[in-house]
Amino acid sequence: MAAANLIGSYNYALVALSVLIAIFASYAALDLASRVTAAGGWTRAVWLLGGAGAMGTGIWSMHYIGMLAFILPIPVAYHWPTVLLSLLAAILASVVALGVVSRRKMGAFRALAGSVLMGAGISSMHYIGMAAMRLPAVCRFDSFLVVLSVASAVLISLAALWITFHFRHEKTGIGWEKLAGAVVMGAAIPVMHYTGMAAASFTPSGMPADLSHAVSITTLGTAGIAGVTFIVLGLALLMSWMDRRFAAQTLELQEEKLQRSEAYLAEAQRLTHTGSWAWRIEGRDAVHLSEEWYRIYGFDPEKGPPTFEERLQRTHPEDRAKWQGTIERAITEKSDYELEFRILLPGGAVKYIRTVGHPVLNASGDLVQFMGSATDITDRKRAEEALRRSENYLAEAQRLSHTGSWAWNVGTKRQFWSVETFQILGFEPNATKPTRESFLERVHPDDRASIERAETELYRGNDAEYNYRIVLPDSSIKYIHSVAHPISNDSGQVIEFVGTVMDVTERKRAEEERERLRQAQADLAHINRVTTMGELTASLAHEVNQPIAAALTNANTCLRWLTRDHPDLNEAREAASRIVKDATRAADIISRVRLLFKKGAPERESVDVNEVIREMTVLLRGETTRYNISVGTELATDLPQVTGDRVQLQQVMMNLMINGIEAMKDADGTRELAIKSQRTEKEEVLVSVSDTGVGLPPQQADQIFKAFFTTKPHGTGMGLSISRSIVESHDGRLWAAENSPRGTSFYFTLPTKAEAPE
Repeated sequence: MAAANLIGSYNYALVALSVLIAIFASYAALDLASRVTAAGGWTRAVWLLGGAGAMGTGIWSMHYIGMLAFILPIPVAYHWPTVLLSLLAAILASVVALGVVSRRKMGAFRALAGSVLMGAGISSMHYIGMAAMRLPAVCRFDSFLVVLSVASAVLISLAALWITFHFRHEKTGIGWEKLAGAVVMGAAIPVMHYTGMAAASFTPSGMPADLSHAVSITTLGTAGIAGVTFIVLGLALLMSWMDRRFAAQTLELQEEKLQRSEAYLAEAQRLTHTGSWAWRIEGRDAVHLSEEWYRIYGFDPEKGPPTFEERLQRTHPEDRAKWQGTIERAITEKSDYELEFRILLPGGAVKYIRTVGHPVLNASGDLVQFMGSATDITDRKRAEEALRRSENYLAEAQRLSHTGSWAWNVGTKRQFWSVETFQILGFEPNATKPTRESFLERVHPDDRASIERAETELYRGNDAEYNYRIVLPDSSIKYIHSVAHPISNDSGQVIEFVGTVMDVTERKRAEEERERLRQAQADLAHINRVTTMGELTASLAHEVNQPIAAALTNANTCLRWLTRDHPDLNEAREAASRIVKDATRAADIISRVRLLFKKGAPERESVDVNEVIREMTVLLRGETTRYNISVGTELATDLPQVTGDRVQLQQVMMNLMINGIEAMKDADGTRELAIKSQRTEKEEVLVSVSDTGVGLPPQQADQIFKAFFTTKPHGTGMGLSISRSIVESHDGRLWAAENSPRGTSFYFTLPTKAEAPE
């Protein structure tokens, strides 16, 4: 007959104590979970192990208090090594629990895996603890209740993990939500224990119990276990509270520093006109906008963050496409972006904004939001625009005045050249600024000494003003006028030169042109004198004819008297005396003519006919202006030079132009003098001078020239005749033609390879 199972009973005071310990341990677990979550690095590991020890001790203590609450009619001892092993199982289960709930996220898989491990640890602790019992009886388990107890342990662990995870951030006071969660967990955890106890049944055995390494638990021992448990859990809670206090103080200090930093940041943003922002990709709504951002964009912070559409509408219409395109590209590429654009405020004011954005990615690499800054650069833009206008005005002024600016640092040898300086000195503006040596190579060799003298003065601290020439790559020459000023430091040492360069080529050439015209005028005066002498010569020739004719008459008279039968010697002597006087008079006249033409024939040289035309146009400008005559020139660019006397050709052009002016000064209607040069097929230079005067038929040209030979209404009357003589002496030809509808044209040709007369 089988022995009957031993009937046990419970000490309900100890049962209540076990439940109280379970609640206390649960509260400690919730509190320690927040500490583990808040800690980091090695501090987290310390809190995790310490919290697991305290929590495991509480669970283990609840288990043994619950076992001690079960009273059997036989003595029961406990194998202490096995008891310690059950404590280790409880601590490991607590490590798993705290490790799961202290994570930032607790997904379903992590929660399920943690509850299984924690439930297995608690179940292991329970059944290892029951295995530590030493009593004269055999212990059997109901399989269904065992499975139910393990399942209960897993489910209770899942509920405990959920409650702990969601209440771990409770920071102030006792935390009524945390206390409620501790009560629920504390009431649920004993369910697994007492279900496991119900699964066990004890049958008396005749075999004595193995009491090696076994101890009996007295009432005092039970009190000691409970007391130690409360002390451990109390110390854990005290340390957690103290750490929380220190953390709160530290947090307060940090918050105070943060507030000061935010105040400094706000002030810095106000001073730099820079606002910070952040907006989510999903919905594109703003999650942070600083006070300065609201001020820059003109939104009211009391109304809350503006929507994406409102921010888009605030963007200047001409910049919206650029703004949207930049943002869309940054979203697609998950990249930083930088953009300058304008916003249009409700009052019509325009601001220039520079915004910088940075992408924020989650752990999976997905783009979550953008954060960045927006700076009001309106003042800078306006200053840049004003500076650009000033630079343009300066550049235009320099261009109009042919003046460039420059600076040269003595120590670093660095230079600054304005655009006009590059153009004046013939260097490419986009090229590297030339060195002193390359600049001196461009200076005319005869003028390099003036540059060195100027530099000497500058090094002495004196201003310098100097002139020089430069030879451009195409061999053309420019005249440069430069003014330089030295800049010294506090010690009086010259550290930099600044100055200007002015292209005075046109002025120099104008001066040379005036000098040439002055010389031409002198030569023309000489020609006029020669012309006058020619006229005088004609008069003298007439005077010479008279004494010679008289001498011939007296000689014939003398011969007749000498051939008579009775010559009158006195009369013959008087006739011979008159011959001598007439001959002497003729000889004197001839001598005077020789003195007039003592200079001899002019020298021949290469002459630019276009230049002669320009000179005479300038010379006679006063005459043409006085009579409201417009002068037009059409000069061939490929006109070859001719060999001849420059002064004589100037006389030809002057005579032809004066002839046209004389023909038009009293004419009605338009008064135009047209001068044209061209190259003929015979390689000759053809020049025409056309006026809009009365004009004469071309067949009367000879009569025109003849009339100028013989009539003198306003002067010598020999201009056209002399001109024709000069042209023919240069192997050329001069003729007249009628204009249509009125006026006269004079033409003359000159060979391009004329030889000087022998």
